[in-house]
Amino acid sequence: MTTTAKILVVLNLLLAVLFLGFSAASFNARLGMQTRITGLEKEKKTADDKVAVERQTADKTEKENKTLATDLNLKEKTYKALKDQTDNQLENMTAEMAGYRKQIDSTTQRIKQVTDEATQRKEEIDQARKQNQDLVAKNVTAMNDLSKARDEIQDYKSQLERLNDKIRVGDQKMQNLLGYLATMKVNLPPPEEWIPGENTQPPAVEGIVKDVRDGGKLMEISLGENDGIRSKHHLKIFRTDPAKYIGDVEVIRTWPNMSVVRPVETLLAPPQKGDRVGITTMPNRG
Repeated sequence: MTTTAKILVVLNLLLAVLFLGFSAASFNARLGMQTRITGLEKEKKTADDKVAVERQTADKTEKENKTLATDLNLKEKTYKALKDQTDNQLENMTAEMAGYRKQIDSTTQRIKQVTDEATQRKEEIDQARKQNQDLVAKNVTAMNDLSKARDEIQDYKSQLERLNDKIRVGDQKMQNLLGYLATMKVNLPPPEEWIPGENTQPPAVEGIVKDVRDGGKLMEISLGENDGIRSKHHLKIFRTDPAKYIGDVEVIRTWPNMSVVRPVETLLAPPQKGDRVGITTMPNRG
């Protein structure tokens, strides 16, 4: 066999080995490709399933989104309506609050005015209550004075009754005496000369002022008929501590142990209880 034939045989063997290797490799590659394709198909199916599920989810989500959008639109409309209603209510409430504030201000001003009036009325009531208390006190004093005056009037009435009794007895005695003197044919002076007149000099006696009435227009003194004091006698009132001449008075009413006098002219000073009264301004030391 020639060398060329040997080379060709070797080449054929190499080619056969290469073909077998290529075939094996191709077969292995085909098997791997088939396995890969199968895997890819499985993955594609899985992916398709996922896509279908996701598409369903997306459809569901889209439906939910549409529902939510519809709800949102409805809620937006409702919100807008509520907002408009709320704005109107707020405007109305603001207007009402402004009116209420004006009423509150007016009421506050009125309360302040009423409080001031109440305070003024309270002050007037307190003043009136105080005046009432003063009037009550004055009324009590006046009632006491009235009771005292009534007692004095009753006493004066009793004294007057006794004096009238004495006068009646004196008149009876006078009538008896006049009858006796007429029987004896004795000439008598006129009756007006029997009563002490205005110019009759009072006796030298001294007494005190027992009471001052009517702001000094009348005074009660401790001298009376038993002391020789008669109506129209003029006496002097004076004070010893300090020594002061008060003025002249005239006797206008007498009782046995007291008399009532009045000023002849305006007195130099208001008379007081305890002032001295007599025919001179010198105290009687005898």
